[in-house]
Amino acid sequence: MAKLRYAYYPGCSLSTSAREYDLSVRAVFEHLDVELIEIEQWNCCGATPAGQDELLATALAARNLAWAEERGLDVVVPCSECFKNLSKAARALREDRRLRHEVNAILEGYAVQGRLKVKHPLEAIVRDVGLERVKALVTRPLEKLRVAPYYGCLITRPRNDFDRPDNPMALDDLMAALGAHVVDYYPYKTRCCGGALLLSNQPVALNLTRGLIMKARERGANALALGCPMCDMMLDVYQPQALGADAEPLPALFFTQLVGLAMGLDPRSLGFGSRVVSPDKLLARLSAEESHVRENT
Repeated sequence: MAKLRYAYYPGCSLSTSAREYDLSVRAVFEHLDVELIEIEQWNCCGATPAGQDELLATALAARNLAWAEERGLDVVVPCSECFKNLSKAARALREDRRLRHEVNAILEGYAVQGRLKVKHPLEAIVRDVGLERVKALVTRPLEKLRVAPYYGCLITRPRNDFDRPDNPMALDDLMAALGAHVVDYYPYKTRCCGGALLLSNQPVALNLTRGLIMKARERGANALALGCPMCDMMLDVYQPQALGADAEPLPALFFTQLVGLAMGLDPRSLGFGSRVVSPDKLLARLSAEESHVRENT
């Protein structure tokens, strides 16, 4: 089987506020022997002007796609907002000849066709690498973790051929492959975290975050798994503010951090030390379980 290779688009968030997501994606893919080739001089995915100038937004996304297309590579995009924008642009370029002509004229010298596939790392791991390969590399099963899989609004939208938008299961299946107990989090797994309302209506945004955390707790979860920097901002950074002093925080972790942990990678290399809601108790519980297993073998 040929080695898997992808163009890699980190985007603005993974270079700044979600640095631990970038660290864990790179570490996990390297451990899976999957090559990520960062797009040279990548630019904004088009999210900023998207609501005002659709042509400019598509052209911004297309410039990144053109680099990958020239090299015959599909693109892995961890940020769910960037994933949505690049996926939308690729589809529009593929289906709309007039738009494709306009965008290529703007890009001056590129001939992007939109033929490549834009993939979230969840799809690349579950579908391309495969769960059996993942299971074979698990050395530290997450048996003490009761994980609520949280997809958020965008990973399975717009509708694609990877997972269902109403009740996606890829993250559930991946967490189960890591040995974790998967908490039934339907229908909350795709509900809004409130991130889009944070600036315009913070009380509503924090209430949405609080609802997600409290429901996960009610269902027995001791961790949330997610794959979106915006959701991470709400469910980790703003969680203490959303809960106040009357509820116990719940560690919310990027799913790639949990994959790396199950594969025996050093938690420091996965960015665990950068979390606002500390995962130290979870890590200690897993370490205690490992020690118990070693003592009885």
